[in-house]
Amino acid sequence: MIEGAKNCLKRLQLDYVDIIYCHRFDQDTPLEETIRAMNYVIEKGWALYWGTSEWSAAQIFEAFAICEKYGLIKPVVEQPQYNLFFREKVEKDFYRLFKNYGYGSTIWGPLCSGILSGKYN
Repeated sequence: MIEGAKNCLKRLQLDYVDIIYCHRFDQDTPLEETIRAMNYVIEKGWALYWGTSEWSAAQIFEAFAICEKYGLIKPVVEQPQYNLFFREKVEKDFYRLFKNYGYGSTIWGPLCSGILSGKYN
């Protein structure tokens, strides 16, 4: 993750990015290790914030607990799929995250790969 962040900044010719995402939960890497890597990236000034992408609410709550336990930087945003066909995760599963923690979101797939645009009619 750390090398990836450094290489990304080099390719983009930037000193930092506003936000960096952990895309898809990694079952093979301890969550604390992932969080510490994101903390390191932010402390180095390579990103201002970190977020999750396609994580479950339970995984995000677990990340919050680890961050609170060790005084690490919490993620601030989730990037879920959200559209007319895929609504439950955002509207039900993440409700407590949004309401109680002010967790943000930025969605992907709002037109469900063009199905909702009429592209295939």
